[in-house]
Amino acid sequence: MKVAIIGCGEVGRAYASAAHGAGMDVVLIDPSPARATVSLALDLGLTLHSSPTGCVADVDRVWICVSGDLTVAVCDGLLGQLPATALVVDLTTAAAADKLHCSRSFQGSGVGYVDGAIMGAVGATGSRTALLGAGVRAAEALADFAEFGAPVSWLDDSTPGDAATIKLLRTILTKGLESLAVECLMAAEQEGLRQQLYAVLGDVDDSGFVNFLNMLVRTHVQHANRRLHEVQRAQAQLTELGCPSVVLPGSEARFRVTSQALATDPPEADIGFDVDAALVWLLANGRVPQDLAEESLS
Repeated sequence: MKVAIIGCGEVGRAYASAAHGAGMDVVLIDPSPARATVSLALDLGLTLHSSPTGCVADVDRVWICVSGDLTVAVCDGLLGQLPATALVVDLTTAAAADKLHCSRSFQGSGVGYVDGAIMGAVGATGSRTALLGAGVRAAEALADFAEFGAPVSWLDDSTPGDAATIKLLRTILTKGLESLAVECLMAAEQEGLRQQLYAVLGDVDDSGFVNFLNMLVRTHVQHANRRLHEVQRAQAQLTELGCPSVVLPGSEARFRVTSQALATDPPEADIGFDVDAALVWLLANGRVPQDLAEESLS
């Protein structure tokens, strides 16, 4: 199998090393390669190309590993250059609409296109990072990555963009947690309390992460007003410690919206332990007003 990897940053290099190790014929493409990319090409004995022109006419696979905002341009640049038997796997964090656009660009050429979403940190788990695929040939495309030991799954009856949608939903959670973790652990480290903080987070380990998330949502409706004040006190504490928060003002706004909705249109029945009921009520009553959302972006 011959695979062209477009974009040889950390992600592209991880897959290039794995593919080469699996005996695949690898083509590296990067218009502005980092020093690590040049070193990898030398170590693997591979030619490093600046563009796909003239080097992808006989490939079986194309793995796109560029920044998500470059996906459309990369796919447009591949039109007319690939054999009809090629399969493009878009591993970027592009928006769902962009991935759907790319898929439609290849229609009629015979070239396949799969939306591949990386569900984890390649920097931590390399080519063994979990992948989710969408598109009619997703199972075929992700089988290559399963050879490297990556957990792979795909969405049945899906179209390109579906995996990207789930990826960005995951991003809301993981990147939100990342930013909160940075602020929290900075303050804890400054005060010499980081290990003590870890000790009181054991309930999250005990309950399991998904159960913990569901608990947060269902109890949010019950306790938003009280927790609003708790968030305000936490912000004040960070300010007093010299570590003012850029994240918690958004959390405060979220709690304020729910608290105001509870005051004007409370749930007709006790939500209790029902996360489904909590989400139904939140979608009907707890949406962030457009002007508040726009204000948070300014």
